[in-house]
Parts: sequence; structure tokens; C-alpha cells
Amino acid sequence: MQEEIQDFVLAVMRDVINIPVPEGADADTPLGPDGLELESLPMIELLLQLEGEYGIELPEEDVDPETVRTLGQLVQVVVDRRSTVAGAAR
Repeated sequence: MQEEIQDFVLAVMRDVINIPVPEGADADTPLGPDGLELESLPMIELLLQLEGEYGIELPEEDVDPETVRTLGQLVQVVVDRRSTVAGAAR
């Protein structure tokens, strides 16, 4: 699941937001400077795409740039939210 979400994030960045994805981007790649270079508006677009694709809500406090600094951390937030939504639907 994590690899699928990571691939989706990178595809959205490349194909929807038109941000170049660094070669070899992985879970340890920073979201901001010296990594994916995501600024606030592209990040909002990415979060909207993730919410639509995975049927989740990503509250601002869950994706705070002070705590969610890498691609892997963002992917984990999405995985956790999906698990929460799936558990609530039972």
C-alpha cells in the first residue's frame, strides 16, 4: 500500500502539479527544500488529490510541515487515515 501511495504522490507532482520529481525520490526524500521542493500551494493541491483518490480527509494538523517532513511520513499519514476510515466503516 505504501508503495502505491508513494507512486501516486510522485505521479501527481509530475503530471498534475508539474513539479519535477528528483531522480531516486524515496521515503526519506524531504517534502521541502533539498527534496521535492513542495511549497504551500502545490502541497494543498497534492493533499486534495490524495483526499479524492483515497476517500479520506487530511486535517491540517495531520500534515503539519513541522512533523511531516519526508515523503515516507506523508505516505504513512495517508495509510493511517485510510485505516481509520476503513475501521469506522465496519
